[in-house]
Amino acid sequence: MQASRSVAVIVLAILMISGRALVGAASPNAQSAEKTRLDFANEIARIRTHIEQLLSTSQPELYKRHLRSVLALCEESVLALQFLGTDRDNQTEELRGYLEEIESGLNRDDAQKPEAYLAEGRRSLDLARLSRSDGTLQFYTVSLPAHWDANQACPLYVYLHGRESDLPLSLVASTFAPDGKDRKPDGDAIVLVPWLRGTGEWRNENGSEPDVWEAIDDVKTFAKIDADRQYISGHSWGGDDVWAIVLRTPDLWAAAGIMAGAVSVPPESNLVANAQHVPFYLWKGEQDPIPNRKANLEYFRESLTQVGNPPKVVVAEGVAHNPRPEDYAAMEGWLFEHVRHRPNHFSFVIDTPQHRGIWGISIPQKYPDAYLNVEPRVSFECWIEGSLVKVQTSNANHLEITLGRQGLNLSGNVTLVVNGKEVLRGQVAPQTLSFTW
Repeated sequence: MQASRSVAVIVLAILMISGRALVGAASPNAQSAEKTRLDFANEIARIRTHIEQLLSTSQPELYKRHLRSVLALCEESVLALQFLGTDRDNQTEELRGYLEEIESGLNRDDAQKPEAYLAEGRRSLDLARLSRSDGTLQFYTVSLPAHWDANQACPLYVYLHGRESDLPLSLVASTFAPDGKDRKPDGDAIVLVPWLRGTGEWRNENGSEPDVWEAIDDVKTFAKIDADRQYISGHSWGGDDVWAIVLRTPDLWAAAGIMAGAVSVPPESNLVANAQHVPFYLWKGEQDPIPNRKANLEYFRESLTQVGNPPKVVVAEGVAHNPRPEDYAAMEGWLFEHVRHRPNHFSFVIDTPQHRGIWGISIPQKYPDAYLNVEPRVSFECWIEGSLVKVQTSNANHLEITLGRQGLNLSGNVTLVVNGKEVLRGQVAPQTLSFTW
């Protein structure tokens, strides 16, 4: 009974999308709008019926969450049509195509089998979540490797898509493509693709970046991740995001890839040295029509080389902006060759309230309760020589450091020197240490 009422609510909302009552709708345009509304109502009803049939039998929890997520995203996308403005007609037709692809995919034999997602690595799960940033319904897709074991730590490969449709179902529909067209790297990695809100701009506070971290956190609730084999890459707009993320979180990644990306951090920020120990793979199509891509590739190459980290550079002859399958495969194979290692000498420049340090060393925000106040640019440099740890700070009067497994990964007896003064000599403690001067 509850399901029937839910269907009725959805159908009623769909029928009201155009803002006109069905009674008295006699013009050709009104008749066309009525047919569109009925088509969507029927499409959603069929998708709901199919998913509820699958949920009526015993299924693994992760597969059930996938099914419920798909249904919620479909319903939300249709309901949102009533609030669209001048672009309603175009998005209506676009949404119709995505719904048809999802319905068709649900009828495929492998999409109805949990093992295709959880054991064979042939299908990507669509997992919805409520954003911690703004409470909206967001989602990501995740592909588990063949023979996935939830108790075994796997590599994590985060892929950031380029500029997409504003409709989230564009990514959902891609996971229902015929078998073999949902591209996934070979190997034992978990592949995570966060939905980066279509064509939305890069926003640290309430957009793309929180979606990346929240998706990673969510994956960790049901899968174990090998912290030394985390990789990130992105194409076009997603490549821009990779540059911004890695410069501020270099200690998280074993390697990074940028395909047809652009510089997303002002050069005057002087953050490139933050990532001097992260291997980079840079790709560009030789015939990319976007004029700034060649200049951006050269900036990436030159700035990384200047800090002692020359990248792997590939210019694909005869290729435009979009990589071919073999281009993705070559990059992914190169990335997966690398394993993260904590260097014995590193430095870090801080430019945001969100990212305050690396490898267990951080400088707390100077004005934590006054966000709009501009704090001086702060930084630190660290040298590790056997059991001696030296840290030099700039424009800071507070330092936090974790010497043990969750930070510098040291053990035994350690001598810690901060700004030329010995502050600790003794056994490594598991907790974070705090120093103020």
